[in-house]
Order: sequence, then structure tokens, then C-alpha cells
Amino acid sequence: MLILLYGLIGIAVGSFLNVVIDRVPERASLVKPPSHCPYCGRTLKTGELIPIVSYLLLRGRCRTCGASIPVRVPIVEAAGGLLFAFLCWRFGLSLRLLLYTVFSSILLVIMVIDLEHKLVLNRIVLPAILLAVLTVPLQRLMAPPLDSHYAVLWALLGGKASGLNATQIAMISQLVGGVIAFGIFFIIWLIAPQGMGAGDVKLAAFAGLVTAFPGALAAGIGSFVLGGVVAIVLLGGGAARRKTLIPFAPFLVITTFLVMVYGDQLLYWYLGR
Repeated sequence: MLILLYGLIGIAVGSFLNVVIDRVPERASLVKPPSHCPYCGRTLKTGELIPIVSYLLLRGRCRTCGASIPVRVPIVEAAGGLLFAFLCWRFGLSLRLLLYTVFSSILLVIMVIDLEHKLVLNRIVLPAILLAVLTVPLQRLMAPPLDSHYAVLWALLGGKASGLNATQIAMISQLVGGVIAFGIFFIIWLIAPQGMGAGDVKLAAFAGLVTAFPGALAAGIGSFVLGGVVAIVLLGGGAARRKTLIPFAPFLVITTFLVMVYGDQLLYWYLGR
């Protein structure tokens, strides 16, 4: 019941995320005007604001002008519900659940906007970076034992001789992850600016902060591998050409989410433990 309830909250949040996706790229207010049809301007009634259900009842069209409602709308709402339910199942009621819910929602918005506009907007990614930095002290309340990916940094810093405990290592690991991810992507951007946008570099900093070191390396490397595989498939299938611009943020978003949620398990698998 708890997972179901949290999933329903996710569907409702997904509806709000659609507003963010629609309005932020246009530099429009998230509050005014109220939800309306972008074609005829009619303010939507309460019954038309029910996530997913209203789209199905209206058959994907505005009741007044008949304009098509983007299929992305119910997809994001459903994704929000599934995402929230999964995180609740994975972490239960906890501070980590709340934190990862916020981070995942931000990642979802960034991914969809990049898919639609091929942009990683400063108005979203910079506040996200600030939020990630501000939440670093929360590791005091939820730091895992050193028998995790944090142990890598602990060992590099000298282990017991460093005098650092699990909480301190977790906090340092997040900051190091952000700096390393930003540095790697920044260097790549300097060398080949035509292949990566500055927004991707900033997104890498956010990804590094939420995955920590060495998870940030896995997320970064994984994004290039995933992007390469998808590019090969698109080229092989004729869906893209050599000069076709393929948004990179979705690949980094996917690998960041996977490492954020399954970082320790992925590390243990890699080490054969």
C-alpha cells in the first residue's frame, strides 16, 4: 500500500514536471497562467487535470479546439509514478528515499527537455548542482558503512591512518565525485566542443555529486558506452547520419540513476564479490 501510495504521488508530481518541461524552456512562469491549452488558450477544468486518466478520456486532444496533446504528457506522468514506486520499494521510508526522489525528478526533467530541445538549461542544472552540494551534510544522517563504494576513497586516503569515519568519507566522496566528473567532461568539451555541449559538462558535475566517487566514474564512462551503442544502432538502422545531433544528456541521466541506486552492487559485481 505504501509503494502504491507513493507511486500515485509520483504520477501527480509527473504532471507538475510536465509543466516544468513545457514552461522553463520558454522562460515562462510555473504558476501563471494556470494550466491551459497552448493552442486555444482555454483554462483546463479540474476534470481535465487528472493525470493519465484525462488524456485517455479526451483521446489525446483538447476538448475545445481538438488540438493534439503531446503523448509525452502521459508518458512523463506514468514515468513519475513508476519511478516513485520503484524508489519506495528500493529504499522504504527514509531520508535517502526523499533525497533520491528529488534527484530523480530533476534528472527526468533534464532528460526530456534535452530530448525535445537538445538543451541542458542552466535554470535547471545550476540550482540542481547547488541543491546537491547543500545536501552533502545529510550524509551525517544516512552514511552507509565503509564496506561500500566509499571504501575506495577511504583506502586512497590511507584507511585507518587517515582518521576519517564513514560519514566524513561519504561527504568527501560526494564532493570529489562532482569535481572529477566535471573535470573530465570539461576537458572533453575543450578538446571537442562540437561533440558535447557546455550543459552536459554542468550535468556531469551534478551527476558526480549524486553518485559520489568512484560511482561518478562509472556513471560517466557508462554514459559514453551507452551513447556509443545507441549511435551505432541508429546509424545501422538508418535512423541517423554521421552529422545527426544526438542528445547526450539522456545517456548520462540513465547511468547516473543506475549508479545512484545500485552503485554498491555494481562495484561488487565488477570486483567479482
